[in-house]
Order: sequence, then structure tokens, then C-alpha cells
Amino acid sequence: MSAAAPAPETAPRTLSFMEKLNPLVSLYRPSEGSSTSTSADHQPRLIIISSWTDARDAHIAKYISKYQALYPAAQILLLRSTMNCIFRPSQIGPAMRVAASVVRAALQTPLSSLSPPLLIHIFSNGGSSSIANLYEQFAATAGPNHDKRLPPHVTIFDSCPGLFRIPRAVAFVSVGLPFLQQLIAAPFLYAFAAFWTTSMALGLLPNSLRDWYKSHNDDPGNMAEVRRVYIYSSTDALIDYKDVEAHAAEAKTKGFSAALEKYERSAHVAHLRKDESRYWEIVRRTMEG
Repeated sequence: MSAAAPAPETAPRTLSFMEKLNPLVSLYRPSEGSSTSTSADHQPRLIIISSWTDARDAHIAKYISKYQALYPAAQILLLRSTMNCIFRPSQIGPAMRVAASVVRAALQTPLSSLSPPLLIHIFSNGGSSSIANLYEQFAATAGPNHDKRLPPHVTIFDSCPGLFRIPRAVAFVSVGLPFLQQLIAAPFLYAFAAFWTTSMALGLLPNSLRDWYKSHNDDPGNMAEVRRVYIYSSTDALIDYKDVEAHAAEAKTKGFSAALEKYERSAHVAHLRKDESRYWEIVRRTMEG
């Protein structure tokens, strides 16, 4: 049974109104005849929210609630990321196969619109990993006479993509730890990160962050992207802003339409809290072109 709850007036604290398709994928379908708060010319048919690692329901729900208000006729597909996914990335692909089937079903019929029918909102490297695997699974499950690319879409990159950097990796695994525990754990975490870096350099471990980083500019499955925007900050402790800017610069050389929106003194995936009005205006402009 699919969810058919009306768009809530305030952000829910849980996501129980969404249909859980597997541990990493959930789907919201609006009720029949949902009204639209924007012109049909700029109404996405499907919104993908690809959340950051171990994101809490209450935090994800704030974004979903706003999207329900902005585009009430759109389906919303939630892709989760967990710490286990980051350390065992091979489990992401099978989960995204389910997501690929949802995308294909939602967008299989033509839609007359001035804007792309699909909006993808990626948060951090956790979200980046899900979408990188979605490109692959969408192509792998396409029939012999079907397009292997995701349908025309716009992409919002929030606090991503980034590359493996030892200080950033330590900050990532330290999230949520009390300050004293961070101090105690720091030498061990730096040693582990150094070991991980050496192992990747020797080819003993895959450099998944690098692969996900490259996929958004290189994977054939993303070649129908219409435009993108990067929302980021130089004070992000987990993602180096120079990696974000380098990714955008490379995207432009490869023909992508890419814009940069740099926030001042906002934390990782916390740009919305810094200036919510600006944030949603960026999303609206990117969607409507």
C-alpha cells in the first residue's frame, strides 16, 4: 500500500507516511487530485531526496515537508545512507535497484513541461553514494531499447561531493561524540585514516569516495542532467570546499550547467538553518531554470 497522506503543514517528526520499500528506500505518493502551488510548467513529477549518512527522520522530514508544500503533486523518493553503507559500499547497489524501478515507473510517460520532470537533492557523500549507484542500476535494469540515462533532471548538491582527506575522515567518524571522547579517540582515528589511505593507494581497498565523486561528471547515466547547483561552505568540517569548487569547474568543462552558491560560516548540511529563505530560493531557481 502506498502512502497517500496530504502534505503536512508542519514538518513531521517521523516518516511513517512514506512506504518503506527496503531499509534504504522509501516512497511518498500524494493523494489523487493534489493541488499544485506552482505552475504545471515547473512541477517535477518525482523528487529524489538522497540523505546524508545516518540522517535522523526528523531532520529529513523538514526537507520533505517543504517539498510537499512547494510541489504537492510530486512523488518523493527517499534514499537513505548509513555508516555501514560507507564501509561496505557493495550493499548500496542492490538497494538502489529498487529505486531505479520507481524512477522508471514514475517517469515512463511523457510530460509536457518547461522544467525537467525529475529533481534530485543530494546531501553529503552519503547521498552522493546513493545517486552514484542509482546511475548504475538504472542503466543495468534498462531494456534493450530503453534509454540507460536517468530522465532529464536537475541536481542540488548540498555539502558535496568530496574526496577522502584524513582530517575530514576523522571529523566524519567523530560526529556526535562528546568533545572529551573526540580528544581521546583522535590519535586512533588518525592512525586508522592513515592506514585506510595507504591501503587505497596500494589498491588493497577501493577508493569509493573518489569513484562517487567522479560519477556525477563521468557516468553515462547522468548525461541527461539539465542543470545543477552546489550549496556549500568554506567552514564545512567534513567536506573541503575546494573539492566542491573543483568538481563544479570540471563539470563545466564537460558541458554541464553548474552554479555555485557559497554560504558563509555554515556547517555541514546545515546551510538551510543558516538562511532558509535563500536556500529554497536556490532550489526554486534551479528547478525552474
